[in-house]
Amino acid sequence: MPAVNPSLSKASHLYVVYADKAQNADPNDRADVFFLRSTNGGASWDGGTTGSMSPTRLSTVPTSDQWMPVLAVKDDGTKLFVAWYDRRNDPNNSLIDVYGRWATIATDGTVNFGAEFKITTSSFPPVLAGTLSDNMIVGHYDPVYPPNNVNLHWWHTTDWPEDTELDKYRTLNAWIGHVGEYHGAWSDGPYLYFSWTDNRLAASESLYPRNQSDIRFMRLTWSQ
Repeated sequence: MPAVNPSLSKASHLYVVYADKAQNADPNDRADVFFLRSTNGGASWDGGTTGSMSPTRLSTVPTSDQWMPVLAVKDDGTKLFVAWYDRRNDPNNSLIDVYGRWATIATDGTVNFGAEFKITTSSFPPVLAGTLSDNMIVGHYDPVYPPNNVNLHWWHTTDWPEDTELDKYRTLNAWIGHVGEYHGAWSDGPYLYFSWTDNRLAASESLYPRNQSDIRFMRLTWSQ
């Protein structure tokens, strides 16, 4: 995810956070979160610290997955926030939390990150349809994660061809508003707004035990 510094004095400063597999990583660690900065409009990139050309690794636990980071820069261009999904609290590398880091952007553009901190108050499981044939039946799976690799960023409407075999791919109108991953970070004056997809609650209407995928939102005051 990219961001640009909104300060006129740093208008050419760009920031990117992304997930990648670290060199010499634990074989069970499939992704970590990294940060890059450019001070010349993208012509060259570094890790945010003067003289460091390598990406800065933001997630410091080398034995679990961290992925899908989001990024926001304070309106005055002096601070930065990054958050991501993180499995560090589960020895089986499955249950998910959300972690974040604040950073201070110095006058010379150097980015100094603070310690990692946990945002979620409860770990939650991934919500996936799986591969069982029963999971194709309405009510057996969370509609946010339909089976058979249906694209989560769009939906099938009633214009979908009338076909008994294809009907199982159609997204019901009641579910359309829940398709996709709703996570992001935005700055507005002294506040930071952050949303993420959270699967901690059980789905009461399910025919089989499963969790539902909900959207959670919080407002934070920018760190001092």
